Amino acid sequence: MLIEFEFENFKSFKNKTLFSLEAANIDDFTDHLIDNKYLKIASILGANASGKSNFVDAFLKFKAIIKNSIDPEKQKTYPHEPFKLDSEYKNKPTFFRINFFYDTTFYEYLFEIDKEGKILKEELYQKEINKYKKYLFKREKQKITYNKRSFKEAKGLVDKTRENALFLSVLNQFNGTISKKVYEYITQKIIIIKNLDCDNELELLAKMLLKNKKIKTKVVEIMQNLDFSIKDIEIQKEKIPNTVLEKIEKDENIPQELKKELHQNGLELIKTRHYLFENGKIKGFTNFDLYEESEGTKKLIKLLPIMIDIIENQKILIIDELDNSLHTLLLKTLIEWFVKESKNSQLIFTTHDLNILNKPEILRRDEVYFVSKQSKFEYSELYSLIEFNIRKDKNILKGLLKGEFGAIPLIG
Repeated sequence: MLIEFEFENFKSFKNKTLFSLEAANIDDFTDHLIDNKYLKIASILGANASGKSNFVDAFLKFKAIIKNSIDPEKQKTYPHEPFKLDSEYKNKPTFFRINFFYDTTFYEYLFEIDKEGKILKEELYQKEINKYKKYLFKREKQKITYNKRSFKEAKGLVDKTRENALFLSVLNQFNGTISKKVYEYITQKIIIIKNLDCDNELELLAKMLLKNKKIKTKVVEIMQNLDFSIKDIEIQKEKIPNTVLEKIEKDENIPQELKKELHQNGLELIKTRHYLFENGKIKGFTNFDLYEESEGTKKLIKLLPIMIDIIENQKILIIDELDNSLHTLLLKTLIEWFVKESKNSQLIFTTHDLNILNKPEILRRDEVYFVSKQSKFEYSELYSLIEFNIRKDKNILKGLLKGEFGAIPLIG
């Protein structure tokens, strides 16, 4: 369960930015809460170019640095991305911090990384239920100290840590019990979708999940409840023509493992099944290729299996532009379905669809975040609707369109 994420000097976010999923002391939609303390849902709204996608990118960057930290070649994939519109900040380090609850324990982890990729600061803390918070290790550049009583897995590994490698990643490589939990939570429990239509890895995940009969049945059931005419979904293997295989073999950008898989097993395609009619009566069924379906249908067929997996395995899904190709009513229904099905899972999404703020409400006031760009210095700011101390019965959409909360385009 994610509690807080904080970052500084990343892309359009110049200043320290705190995103919190701790619930405010309000009585809106209590079923939206985990343990009556933490939010299941968070929406991020804002004008174009305000920084919503950069907010999602901050999570991606954080994960990438941790995953690639011990690989010198992969480190090149996370160059310094500071706030560029202030000469002082172009050379400043970037900071990340996460606070989460996993397997009966609270963890807090942070690091600061400079433009050369050197780690300037790194800290890990632990707090068990009904106990005090304690440090596990602290780092200032290459000076690393650790809790000899509570964090014995660090013994002998301080000298094995390079200046541009995270100590957490080194500890994980040596199978440290606590560090492995923290590493796996960040890299495996937090799922980020930047562009579902173009993300081949997520499409492969959706195909894999749809092979699970239980998940596929749920997806079809949800699609039918959302008034789609799909009667079933299948994963079919099709042989690739030799002429196409020859082109694939010559393409240096395609990994050898994938080439081998395509040669041996062909291509897996998602097919949808619809009724076939004759003289106004059902004659049978016919299959559609996924590309023949509407953009909204394609998005849901790829997204729903992943969301079901998120719910069942208590993960966190962060998705950019969840509303893209979806009608407002579908978006609202999707949010309500997630809240109802989820116990400890969380959904964080950016959206341009202001209608989700219209009455009847589907979100708590503390589930609405705004991103706004400071007009003079052009840096992004993230803030919660709850900060405005508004009444429960206030029409939020009207107030937003009047400019009461910022986060709208300043046209003309």
